[in-house]
Amino acid sequence: MGANIALFEITCKNIYFCKDAHVGMHQYDMDAPNEKRPLPPGKVNWKYIVIFYSIAFILSAPANSFYFLEQWDTLTEGTVFYKIPFLPAGLGTLIAALIAFRVDKDVVRTITLQGNDRNKNIVIALTPVVVMTIAGIPNELNLNENLYALLISVVLFAYAFTEEIFWRGYMINALAPLGWMKNYLGLGILWWAWHFNFTAYGCTTFLVLVVISSFLIGKFTEGTRSYLAAAGLHSLIVVLTVGENSTPLLCAGGIVILIWILTGTFWKSKPGKAPAGQ
Repeated sequence: MGANIALFEITCKNIYFCKDAHVGMHQYDMDAPNEKRPLPPGKVNWKYIVIFYSIAFILSAPANSFYFLEQWDTLTEGTVFYKIPFLPAGLGTLIAALIAFRVDKDVVRTITLQGNDRNKNIVIALTPVVVMTIAGIPNELNLNENLYALLISVVLFAYAFTEEIFWRGYMINALAPLGWMKNYLGLGILWWAWHFNFTAYGCTTFLVLVVISSFLIGKFTEGTRSYLAAAGLHSLIVVLTVGENSTPLLCAGGIVILIWILTGTFWKSKPGKAPAGQ
């Protein structure tokens, strides 16, 4: 995963897709279309943070702790889901996010599904799937490498989306009054604990990597205003990690980032374009 972090550092400077957008990450919108006026600036509804995070943590814990590892491997042997036992954990964050969207009407939603540019963010989100499919991924299922790459990329993108709808779709908005530094740091620590990796490696190296990833994806999301696009970046990280950072995959990952940089450079969002979609 360390190689993944180094690979993505360049994106923070070049992927700031909406520098010209007027909707700020921490803007306090007194006219937001909520049933009630949002909390004043600097105020975080910690009650909701605790409730929704607890839901995500508890529902995801069995998968993240590999409690059903043997059963999962038995059921999925011979499929693209084999040896990816963390996939069901995404259901926990998905359910928590859907409940949060329904219950918490105070949060100012600056990060949405479509973000500042729907078409652009769809392209950004699907770039890893397209590039990996073209590159192909060797596998033990004796499947065509391109077909396997398509299947595993789609599966991992779907998983990443079920995470990002909570972390960047809800939590990053809910913690926005803290300011970006405390927001990303706190979100990174919560995200790390959610992974349920409390081994020596988990409490040291993995903790650092997750917090760094929180800052990278956070900055990426600031530019796109889209948790769909964030899922694209997240899915690339997971694909490279599952693929054990093989050289061909790292090269494909580099191509994905190059495409994102070119997209950010030449495909400009219209000034003042507000986030769209939930």
